[in-house]
Amino acid sequence: MSELKYLFGPAPSRRLGRSLGINIVPAKICSLDCLYCEVGRTKKAVMQRKPYYKAGDILKEFKENFNKFEDLCDVVTVTGAGEPTLNSELDNIITGIKEITDKPCAILTNTTTIHIKEVYESLLKFDIVVPSLDAVTDSIFKAVNLPEKSIDTENIISGLEKFSKEYKGKLFIEILFCKNINDSKEHIEKLIKVLENIKCTKVQLGTIHRPPAYSTAYPVTDEFLLDTAKIFLKNNIPAEVTGGFSSVYKSSASLNLHDLIHALLKMRPCTLLDMSGVFGKSESEIKESIDILIKENKIKAEYYNSDTYYTTA
Repeated sequence: MSELKYLFGPAPSRRLGRSLGINIVPAKICSLDCLYCEVGRTKKAVMQRKPYYKAGDILKEFKENFNKFEDLCDVVTVTGAGEPTLNSELDNIITGIKEITDKPCAILTNTTTIHIKEVYESLLKFDIVVPSLDAVTDSIFKAVNLPEKSIDTENIISGLEKFSKEYKGKLFIEILFCKNINDSKEHIEKLIKVLENIKCTKVQLGTIHRPPAYSTAYPVTDEFLLDTAKIFLKNNIPAEVTGGFSSVYKSSASLNLHDLIHALLKMRPCTLLDMSGVFGKSESEIKESIDILIKENKIKAEYYNSDTYYTTA
């Protein structure tokens, strides 16, 4: 199988099951430059919506290859090496995907465009929406997410509140905590006040697990996440702590493991254990492919928190 440009995975997700990803924006077209981003730094944060990748090209690759992945995935997830809603052809993409498969369709978004009418209406068409909400004050938002200068937290909050009341699918809100930035007691209290007005399936609390874009970003402790989840639950906000990859899913011997590994690592750094879980292969099998890809200068090793992560070179 030749390497695909837009499709990657399937990869396991705690909330989504086995997820086949579709990358609809190039690296690093994004409205934020988050300290913790595992894809790397954003050279220039943008809010301009453009057909960065053409809907026709994306849908052509999806239609021609989906049969290879259909039995291996539970959900199709629109994402990107940046912010997917910046692709101005988002509506054509979700409409086209739903014409090809009846698998549930999810989207991961940083929520900065939810106040834009076209984006809002496109998001309503997804079965699962996963918006980020790391901060609810301008000062903390700027500190952790380094947004494009025109972005206002009030637009994000009001847009998400409105959307949550109209949306009929599953809404999973992600909050990623960075030590000493958005983890204060005062900020958590403000998060709770905002979340009380948002109707969601679950609020998922996480922290940094892979090498971040900025060395100044540090993870909070598991104890902090558990304690915060308890506080949210006491305030009738459905919350849980999330981690990295989990569970083992079987892959298919008919798919080229080299290509699958390379495609996955283009989206996120992974350990041998991560990839073993993703593809249902032993770590020794994964290591054989890793060694070949390193020799071909396609990937490299990085070290973070006593673990070895692999990423594209």
